[in-house]
Amino acid sequence: MLAHAQARIESEYKLAVPEEEVSTLWSYLETQFTGESLKEMGPQLEGSKAEEIFIDTYFDDDQNSLVNQQAGLRFRQRFSKDSLIKELVQLKLPSIDQTGVARQEIKFDRYTNPKKKDRLAEHSFWQYIKPKNRDKLKRHLAQVNADDNSLQANVKVKQVRNRVYIKEDQEALMTFTLDQVNSFYFPYPTFVELELELNEVRYTQAAADERQRMEAINDQVKAKILQAFPNLKQDQTPKYNKMKQLIDGNWLAQIYNHLMYWILAAFVGFTTYLFFMDQKKKANAN
Repeated sequence: MLAHAQARIESEYKLAVPEEEVSTLWSYLETQFTGESLKEMGPQLEGSKAEEIFIDTYFDDDQNSLVNQQAGLRFRQRFSKDSLIKELVQLKLPSIDQTGVARQEIKFDRYTNPKKKDRLAEHSFWQYIKPKNRDKLKRHLAQVNADDNSLQANVKVKQVRNRVYIKEDQEALMTFTLDQVNSFYFPYPTFVELELELNEVRYTQAAADERQRMEAINDQVKAKILQAFPNLKQDQTPKYNKMKQLIDGNWLAQIYNHLMYWILAAFVGFTTYLFFMDQKKKANAN
């Protein structure tokens, strides 16, 4: 568990993956980066693989301030083999470099066992944040002019993540994630991306020359993958923005999202029709 809210620098290179290449790409990653082939890049490197599932609920204010500035505020649940292994809140702030690869990420433990007098514990978002961390998070939200009083769930996604973890001299170095992202709700729009991410803790704490060395290894990996899969294209668009665009551009999703309004409108229309028909019958009877 996190002892307190943590701010880290996230160095994450993202590639859009055509759906027809997902299976082939994963086989390539397994072969090249979890076995003896990895040793060609350095005898001190070793790789392992895993599959995890993430369910993320993204929150935003009434003006969509976060998505409009490519920021993201999400409650994350992490599963391994159908078991929930972690829950936390993450705030990702807009890029701190021109490439869009590095972003600031602040993490918060989930608030559990709230006190009965804590009114904010009943809020759809603030229920997840410990009272001692709320002011800090509000200050960060103010950086993107987000209205913290109107935060509400906006987008929910399920991610099936096939991952390769690479260690250097037994210390975490980087992670490759083949991420299949689906909307949690009908009609389930989806996209796939490959993330090449340097270990956040190590990268954040490293001196400038060590960061450059880590970035050079990342560049070597990118070149190797892109040579094998030239159809992959860099796309640093945050997941929240990607899914929001897919949902907003899908008329079925829009109907589903406003289903209750459609049902209410139909009910009002039908009852109005019955009322006027009843009035007409009474008028004819007179």
